Amino acid sequence: MKRTAWKLLISATLFLFSVSAVASAAEVRPATTQEWESLVKKAEDEGEVAVYATDSIGNTQMIWAAFQKRYPKIKLVGTSVGRGSDLFPKLFSERRAGKFLADVFLAGPTAIHLNLYPAKVIEPIPPILVHPGVTDLSKWWMGKHHYVDPEGQYNFMYESALYGPPLSFNTNVINEKDIKSAWDLVQPQWKGKYAVLQMGPTQGSTAMTYVYHHPQLGPKFIEKIYRDMEPTFFRDLRQGTDWLSSGKFPLCFLCRRIDRAALQGLPVAELDPYAIAEKPGIGSGSGALVLMNRHPHPNAAKVFINWFLSLEGQIAFRQANTDEFRIGSLREDLPQEILPPLARRRKDKDYLLINRPEWMDFKPIQALLEQLKKSK
Repeated sequence: MKRTAWKLLISATLFLFSVSAVASAAEVRPATTQEWESLVKKAEDEGEVAVYATDSIGNTQMIWAAFQKRYPKIKLVGTSVGRGSDLFPKLFSERRAGKFLADVFLAGPTAIHLNLYPAKVIEPIPPILVHPGVTDLSKWWMGKHHYVDPEGQYNFMYESALYGPPLSFNTNVINEKDIKSAWDLVQPQWKGKYAVLQMGPTQGSTAMTYVYHHPQLGPKFIEKIYRDMEPTFFRDLRQGTDWLSSGKFPLCFLCRRIDRAALQGLPVAELDPYAIAEKPGIGSGSGALVLMNRHPHPNAAKVFINWFLSLEGQIAFRQANTDEFRIGSLREDLPQEILPPLARRRKDKDYLLINRPEWMDFKPIQALLEQLKKSK
């Protein structure tokens, strides 16, 4: 089915799905209905919950509206001022002024790991997970919750995004059926035909982490792209897509929003992770959450986090990302009908889990890129 058809199907199906919020529980046992109702009542007495979110998590207004519909007496005060580079300084500026306004922070796991985790401004998540649909580990991929911190309790990753080598190509020049491996696209005939994103010294990339640590790719593959293919670099993401779609460069590494460009009728595509020999990856560029310390609304924060990680909340998250064809949830029970094919995990595939605490340090990759830059 074409992607445009999938987009329509996803939107229609999401509209039909209204999953009831189920009672929640204490850390070691399911709570009774009375216990959950008591928690909700305390949250309603607090009156609101403050959630900070980077715009990378999707259409936040759809998520806020879904929560507000479920809990109309708990006002959700959402703050989203753009990327993490905008929101993190705002948060830290407030806290330096003695204003502890945020209860929950939603952002990419790497951004959280680099900004909030080392600042020691977040609290453990496991003690507040009380919803039976959240604490039931059989509902989650690999039968566990996924945390991106050494202690396994602060940086909760809920998003499941499919990753492959971040290679895009002009479909007028390259036939995807001829590509059996990512290595097919770093052969001598493609020298000088690459547009490549020039990453800044402080930037990170989940896709690049996938390549660097992949046993079938690794640093040698990055060397091929950044040096041996004699690429032309770009910084403006639109520039890369423009060059690719016009055919000026038939190949692009780390181009973004290729699915969206293809929907607009441009002759571009990103390499299908399921169509090549290299193991696909599961990771998250934007879907993680933390509980801020000294949060002003402890009960409402608890209700929001449990709701957001429940089936209903994760359906709302998917609904906020209907134009993303590789993004799903690490929950196992999202209805398949609301997930496009590339967002569905396959039982016949072994995946490389990308967002690991030991892989969060991007400095080795940055050092490699700097070395390759100097060697040109």
